Amino acid sequence: MHNLRWSHPLLLLSLASALHAQDLRHVTQPRIPQACTVLQAKLAPVAGRLPADAEDHLDTARIQQAMDQCPAGKAVVLESSASGQVFLSGPLALRSGVTLVVDQGTLLAASTNPRLYDLEPGSCGVLGMHGVGCKPFLFGNGIDNSGIMGKGAIDGRGGARLQGQNVTWWELAQRAKLLDLYQKVPHLIILNRVKNFTLYQITLRNAPGGHVSAHNADGFTAWGVTIDTPATARNTDGIDPGSSTNVTITHCNIQNGDDEVAVGSGGDLPSSHLSILDNHFYAGHGMSIGSGTSGGVNHMLVKNLTIDHTQNGIRIKSDPSRGGLVQQIIYQNICIRNATNPIVITPHYTDFAGNRLPIYQDVTLRNVDVLTPGNYIFSGLDAQHKLGLTLDNVFAQGLDRSHVQALNAAIIIGPQLGNLIPQGQDVTTTQAPGAQHGEPSAQPISCPAALEPFADPSTAPHLEEQIPPVDHTFYVAADGTGDFYSIQQALNAVPNTGGLISVAPGTYHEVLTITKPHIILRSPYRQAGRTVVAADKSAGDSGGTDRSATVNVLANDFLAQNITIQNNFNATHPQLPQGSQAVALLVRGDREIFDNVRLLGNQDTLLAGDAPCKAPSCAAARQYFNRCYIEGNVDFIFGNAKAVFNQCEIHSNPHSEGMLTAQSRIFPQQDSGFVFNNCRLTADSGVTNVYLGRPWRPYALVVYLNTWMGQQIMPAGWREWHPGETHSLQTAYYAEFHSSGPGAHQGQREPYSHQLTEKQAQRFTPENWLRGSDGWNPTAIQDQQP
Repeated sequence: MHNLRWSHPLLLLSLASALHAQDLRHVTQPRIPQACTVLQAKLAPVAGRLPADAEDHLDTARIQQAMDQCPAGKAVVLESSASGQVFLSGPLALRSGVTLVVDQGTLLAASTNPRLYDLEPGSCGVLGMHGVGCKPFLFGNGIDNSGIMGKGAIDGRGGARLQGQNVTWWELAQRAKLLDLYQKVPHLIILNRVKNFTLYQITLRNAPGGHVSAHNADGFTAWGVTIDTPATARNTDGIDPGSSTNVTITHCNIQNGDDEVAVGSGGDLPSSHLSILDNHFYAGHGMSIGSGTSGGVNHMLVKNLTIDHTQNGIRIKSDPSRGGLVQQIIYQNICIRNATNPIVITPHYTDFAGNRLPIYQDVTLRNVDVLTPGNYIFSGLDAQHKLGLTLDNVFAQGLDRSHVQALNAAIIIGPQLGNLIPQGQDVTTTQAPGAQHGEPSAQPISCPAALEPFADPSTAPHLEEQIPPVDHTFYVAADGTGDFYSIQQALNAVPNTGGLISVAPGTYHEVLTITKPHIILRSPYRQAGRTVVAADKSAGDSGGTDRSATVNVLANDFLAQNITIQNNFNATHPQLPQGSQAVALLVRGDREIFDNVRLLGNQDTLLAGDAPCKAPSCAAARQYFNRCYIEGNVDFIFGNAKAVFNQCEIHSNPHSEGMLTAQSRIFPQQDSGFVFNNCRLTADSGVTNVYLGRPWRPYALVVYLNTWMGQQIMPAGWREWHPGETHSLQTAYYAEFHSSGPGAHQGQREPYSHQLTEKQAQRFTPENWLRGSDGWNPTAIQDQQP
């Protein structure tokens, strides 16, 4: 661990290469054209509210008519009057050669009527499987030499109630995140196939979706633009050039709820020659390339940038479904403060497969100072497609090697890097030529002690809005639409006091380890098969049965809902007597709840509470499995927990001989055992010769209450651990109460087993069996969950 009071130079180089990665145009400060028409506002808000009938008297027609009739090279000016400061409009089409000017103190506000934005009837203001459904507020298609200028403001009203709906645009976005759907909301400005388009001085507020998207533009300038939208407003990107060339973004102040700037490309059209200069980024997701880069991104210069209180600082992100070649990228003179992830370069933004490979070459970070601790990722795609990265005079306060991930990377380094970038995983590091000859160490660039605070320069009125509250949920989505694409990443980020992790449908190929208490892991859909955590470890290849689990719950007070956990080892390997044990779920904590969870495996699917216990007084871990589906064949529910399986289906898949349980109570007075309450015991077609359990330890305790048993259950019900060798049935406690179905075999059970009376069965109800000294009642806790 390095002393957090000191800066540690990631790399110290002295390079004199000329900067060529930038806009090829000669860009100077824009000038506002002369007016062809001046329109005056008629609406005056009172305490941020417009008149009740404002939506019945929109300004759409008169603004559109003015732009349609304005000669090229002129401007339509919107200005305040003695009676009003606000224009209220539906979608507007920008015209070639015409500039829309919103004058100082004036506000152009978007209508909240979703029907005005419909691409087809009813397509906007709803949730869906795809995200396209709305027209943007301002749209420019195939126009030249146009712009939006002025010291006024444009308000997308993302936090205002929609007409006819008790919801805001931003609330739709939050609902979409919860349900892994897409919100169909309008973007503020979309430009397509434009040439020489300019945004100048304008303030953009509260976009329902993204603020500015420029697709296939040749010549785009944003100069002195302010973007002011709450950090909690989801998917409100700032400025996104896509497949565009000759782009300058300069002197802009941006705070929003997603990437401040995200450069991307689609199809085979690249983004190239971009200059992002002299900007300030605040609460948001930082300076990004991606996630779509299939056309490539090249010749980009980011210079003189401050980043403060963002989720990410510098980020390059993509995956093999939408990647491409990213090269000749320079970041220079960058100050980063209070960013959770100061530098992230990853081709694994999601786990989507494809043949559009994300390849990152010739990426340079020069004169970068990270003023606060955070997480770093330097990753290439694989050993054949390594990240090519130069870190030139990059400093990071409080850098800790445990917060640095590096793999498949070729990194040029300096003499004082030390061991801060982990080696291995196809990571190679090379000293810069100056470092080899003992040149003096460089120094951090001069970042201000406090970065300049955000300020909205516009005097235009502010309208009433409902700012989304801070959502402390950690969202995981395999497609990259959440906060994380890996569940373990979210688990690592959750505070030590616990938190809620919402997992979108998908298959997550990873091993999870939960070491923090009070974690809730939940999918929003009751169909547990839609959200799958899968791995394929086994006792033979991982060093033991208890090391083979897909999910390891080691902390107390864990809750999982609506998720499938599976071990796929036997899908690709034969099931052998030794080494094939493959655990899906290992649980060692106390007060654990699994509701509507599917556990899939063969031998040893569920290891329930195998915590070491060397004395009779040991308190067993208590676990509650409610409405779960558990599948396997040999000893597939085993361990030493005090567990209840309530309304679960216990399913046997093919094997020559099956055992549902292998409970391992060590002492006769030990307070542990498995209780199955109102369960169903089922099996694949043709499966026979299945036992209710066998005693893994001499005092095993298993009880079935009100359980339906299929015909696969053997008449004796219970079996010795090793028949003829062990004699644990005599000391184990095996019991049933009101078993039913063809496998109940009344009167034919093993003579050492018990048939309980109603009074005896009361001891094993979920409430009584799991109460403990703290009065825990998981049935009540579970009923409170949504």
